[in-house]
Amino acid sequence: MEAHEYQTLFEMESSFWWFRALHLTLLDAMRQLGVDSRAMVLDAGCGTGQNLSNVHEGLSPNIYGFDVSQDASHFWKKRSLDRVCLASVNEIPFQSDTFDVVMSVDVLECGAVFPEKAYSEMLRVLKPGGHVIMIVPAYDWLMTPEHHKAVGAVRRYSRSSLQALLTQPQAKIVRMTHFFGLLLPLVAVYRLALRYFGNKHNEIPRSELKPVHPLVNSLLFNVVNLERLYVRKHRMPFGSSIMAVVRKAGE
Repeated sequence: MEAHEYQTLFEMESSFWWFRALHLTLLDAMRQLGVDSRAMVLDAGCGTGQNLSNVHEGLSPNIYGFDVSQDASHFWKKRSLDRVCLASVNEIPFQSDTFDVVMSVDVLECGAVFPEKAYSEMLRVLKPGGHVIMIVPAYDWLMTPEHHKAVGAVRRYSRSSLQALLTQPQAKIVRMTHFFGLLLPLVAVYRLALRYFGNKHNEIPRSELKPVHPLVNSLLFNVVNLERLYVRKHRMPFGSSIMAVVRKAGE
């Protein structure tokens, strides 16, 4: 990810409609797994640390994280995070069978990540009977040159490709659903327009993450939050993101 994008993330993650809904969806999934103050949780690829803060404040103080980016690490102190370190998801610096939950949010699409190796490492550090919560972007046709270059993404997933990656002898997919489905037509039109008419030659690529009017931000959040309430108990058949919950064999 481009260095300037971490500053944008830090400034917008707590208020921008998309991030708010994403974080709440993640917390919903963790609560449904019974995560409480005793659970050991790892954020594999924590970025600036917003999810670490959310879990620490709302579910469990036993939350650890890491990210490969030195640029991301500058923001950990600003969030008062101390159980974080610099490391790659391809080689997780924790002992085997350590965590009850490993969460990975928008990591597997990154160019520096080897998805099979990273997933194997997540399963390794997970306790028997523990869960991986994986969130990835959906649909290759939503790729746009400048945005994905700015955030370091080189791939997106379909349900079938994610299922193929996550299906392992020692792990079982217990849930998989799309989300951000209600706004998919709007996202699709916007992304396709950018693909064909956007500026593909900026020397410094920039993501699509930009502030919107507070009323628009509130409206969009209300739409996706309504969808979030549905996704708690039902499977969404389409959407620009996919969430999978995987259980490691054992206890």
